[in-house]
Amino acid sequence: MSDKRKRLTEREEQELLFQKRLAELRARNNQFPWNMKEQPDFEIPAEQSKLFADRYIEDPSLSDEEVERRALLDLNSFNFWSFYKRLNYEVRRASRYKRPLSLLFVTIDKLANVVENFGLQGENAVILGTGRGLLGSVRDVDIAGRCRDDCFGVILPETPRGGAEIAAERIRTRLENLTVDYKASQILLTVTVGGASLDEGIDKPDQLIALTVEALQLGIRSGGNTVNFPVDE
Repeated sequence: MSDKRKRLTEREEQELLFQKRLAELRARNNQFPWNMKEQPDFEIPAEQSKLFADRYIEDPSLSDEEVERRALLDLNSFNFWSFYKRLNYEVRRASRYKRPLSLLFVTIDKLANVVENFGLQGENAVILGTGRGLLGSVRDVDIAGRCRDDCFGVILPETPRGGAEIAAERIRTRLENLTVDYKASQILLTVTVGGASLDEGIDKPDQLIALTVEALQLGIRSGGNTVNFPVDE
């Protein structure tokens, strides 16, 4: 079997697993029927991802390493307060124009164990690797920021709950398959993703954050490496 065919087969298998997990997620949230006409792509083309989308605007000659460095630096510049200000703006805009909006929190599972086994430099390597994987898994129009050491936030403009679930599962699956090289070791990691949408009947950033945190904590209590949204009543 050629390498190209092997990669295609692996991609097809990953797509099927991705679809299966999305179906299970919607079943848990009582979102029936699962509409198989929806064919979400697992991969986002690099030029449409947050990581590489600005290359041709900024400087087409930039290396992948320099693009990654700038993107990760920008990601880290979004601390919680600047992220909250942007979320407040996006919520007000979406509410005013009756547009969908979703929020995700992505936390690195068991980061304390990484610190214990590999020290603070190992922790930094995992955080950078997670940030790189996250930026490669979201669209160029999405807003990603660092909320605390082990947690990232992602604002999804023009995205209702169904699309947010797809984005959340894409992130979780991509990062589950990620290994971070650190010295002579390869560190495996997983993330837990919590999400909520304005179409949950809310219109204030504090309410959206509270629902997202609640969904995130549910996933953490269940052992991590999951995607959770508020359960439909």
